[in-house]
Amino acid sequence: MTSSAPLNRRTLLNHSLLTAGAAAGTIAALTGCSPQQGAPAGAQMPSATPSAGGTPVRVGRLADIAVGTTGSATANDKNIVLFRPDDTSVLAYSAVCTHAGCTVAAAGKKFDCPCHGSSFQAADGTVITGPAQRPLVPLHAAIDGDWITVTL
Repeated sequence: MTSSAPLNRRTLLNHSLLTAGAAAGTIAALTGCSPQQGAPAGAQMPSATPSAGGTPVRVGRLADIAVGTTGSATANDKNIVLFRPDDTSVLAYSAVCTHAGCTVAAAGKKFDCPCHGSSFQAADGTVITGPAQRPLVPLHAAIDGDWITVTL
């Protein structure tokens, strides 16, 4: 602080408040990649607990996802990602990245987050590379004839 005013309690207090405000702004900038950054206002990060209850929703045809590949779908206005490990099963996860709430995308045998570079295993939703530290939230998926259903 450069000033020709004499130092008194009021001047020192004002200087302290300005310095504290600048420090708070610096801390906010440095923590810019905190888990809630990039998420919609009021959004909460999903937990790693599988969904229970609810009504199964058809999200796509089984034939549209080849064995060993991933896909994306929407169920009740929620983005989900799918993985078909074999002929008799399908796995589903919330497409919400557990780092900052961005939407992950299907990418071969994994799911990638375009915002900060996190990658998740399609086989179990676990983190391959961060900054995410928690797995994708699993959802209950099933095969119903020619359809894939997900319960939210």
